[in-house]
Amino acid sequence: MPAGPSAAAAWPANRRSSGVDLARLHHMANQIARNLAAQGEDAAIAATAQHIRDFWDPRMKAAILGGDRSPLDPIARAALDRLDPA
Repeated sequence: MPAGPSAAAAWPANRRSSGVDLARLHHMANQIARNLAAQGEDAAIAATAQHIRDFWDPRMKAAILGGDRSPLDPIARAALDRLDPA
């Protein structure tokens, strides 16, 4: 095996141990929220939360719920707050 950093050390900082790209998840959640924003804030928050609940893989949900939410738009952040069991 060649010398050098371990595979774990080679992962970008925005990736969790599951290999899920948190920056990509932020982008996806923001896109969903923006597409639903025309429904009005409350409806968009509910629909964004429902979309993530229904269609995202459990690893994706765990990564975004456990990560930094500051890159999220307000609707996406509020939707995740609804999904967060804590």
